[in-house]
Amino acid sequence: MVMNIKIDVKDLKEIIDILLTMVSEAKFEFSKTGLQIKVVDPAHVAMITLKMKKEDFREYDVPDDTEIGIDLEKFKDFLKAAKTSDIVELIKEDSKITINLNYLTRTMSTIDPSSITVPKVPQINLSNYVVISTEEFLDGLKVAESISDNITLHVTMDEFMLYSTGEEDQTKLNIPKENLKEFNVTSEAKSVYPVDYLLRFMKTLSSENVKVYVGTDYPVKIEFTFASDKGEGMFLLAPRIEG
Repeated sequence: MVMNIKIDVKDLKEIIDILLTMVSEAKFEFSKTGLQIKVVDPAHVAMITLKMKKEDFREYDVPDDTEIGIDLEKFKDFLKAAKTSDIVELIKEDSKITINLNYLTRTMSTIDPSSITVPKVPQINLSNYVVISTEEFLDGLKVAESISDNITLHVTMDEFMLYSTGEEDQTKLNIPKENLKEFNVTSEAKSVYPVDYLLRFMKTLSSENVKVYVGTDYPVKIEFTFASDKGEGMFLLAPRIEG
């Protein structure tokens, strides 16, 4: 059976850029309801899930559930020729995928989907969360990067903090609860995370805000949107346990 979909180039580029923060290849799982992608980095420290409904594609003709192993760098390289307003067509037949972009066509072999690790997504139930502008969160991470490899995310009943401590310097971002988009904290909590993972991931996001769940010595969970708010994603990052 032939699978044929059309998607805005800018949406596909964003999906690929998000995934490339962690992996070089990914399994794209197309069903009759839409697209789902789950990836875990080689160190099994971080995980990303992406979902996009079939209605959010320009065209979506998927007769049967289809898994495609994608070389992300090859896709990104081909899409360099695209304009932001372009629409790309993907046709999957047998073990080949054809990409049509205006008058350009590229046919490439897909990767055996069974060779790609797809993580089981853990159920992480955290009651503490804040909704913060992506730009503000990113600013805090950028400043911390020059101080230390680690960053602490800390919520109290009154504020959300990001701070990092080096041998001589310290940086801190304090945001009072009234200055956050949403603030739902039932108990104080904090955890330490590798700043490079967070920064690399956050730089790819186009969503205006992110929802950040924080627990003590728990993975941080960040919920976000992508593809002009059409898609929904989740990022998980394991904590560094001090001592």
